[in-house]
This record gives sequence, C-alpha cells and structure tokens, in this order.
Amino acid sequence: MSSDLTLLALWDPGWYNLDQSLKVGRQDRFAFCHGVVSPGYDLVFANGLGTNWDYRSATVELIEHPEFGLLDEVDTTAFGQYTFRLQDGRWITIEAEEGPGAVDAASPDFPVDAADPDRGGSSDWTLVVALSGVTNANRG
Repeated sequence: MSSDLTLLALWDPGWYNLDQSLKVGRQDRFAFCHGVVSPGYDLVFANGLGTNWDYRSATVELIEHPEFGLLDEVDTTAFGQYTFRLQDGRWITIEAEEGPGAVDAASPDFPVDAADPDRGGSSDWTLVVALSGVTNANRG
C-alpha cells in the first residue's frame, strides 16, 4: 500500500552510529519505531539497537533543522561522528561517541555561536524529515 501524501518523520539521534543516514532525493528502506508517536509527526525514525522495527520504503523530500535550516544530507557512517551538510554548502560534524552532541568541527563560514563546542544533547540535533511514496517494506 502506497501513500501519495507527504508524511513527517522525527529524526531524534540516539548517537553511537545507531541512527540512519538521510539524503534529500534518496529512496531507501528506513526503520521506524513501532507504535511510538510524537505530536506533529506521522513516524519516528528508529535510533537504537533492535530488530522489531517498522520498515517503510520512502523518498526523503526534505530535511530541516529548526535552527540551521534545510539540510541536504545527514551522514552517520563515519565512526563516532555525524556530519550534517546544509543545502547552502555549510557543514557541521557532531560527536556521536564520547560526549554525543558536541561539535567536533564546522565549515569556516558556519556561524561561530551556532557551532558552540559545548552544545550537546539530542534535542539540539533533532530533525524534521518529509517523506513521500511511503510504502510498507516489512519482510516476513
């Protein structure tokens, strides 16, 4: 069953390279939490160890950080760090292992006050993700 609607999903990092990478325009199979609801969202991305996920195939249409704006990509594949690439070309790398949520590095044109090295906590890095073409992708 396919959805022609755009669904909003919450991406709230669990850190330790347990989160899914996202890229605008990418169609993939994503894991979501079963039965977890967050006000204003249709889905919540899985962000930890587990196997009882609700898998959906979808295309990432938009990724937005409430402070930094639109992102092109969230790369969670490098060990111990996540990189957020903004649509305007700026980037910021966040610690995902020791002191999760702290800023490791940022592009030279990233606002210094926004890239506060003492910034931390998952709520500072929560993202809104718009998904289209969402279909059930659970494997029996």
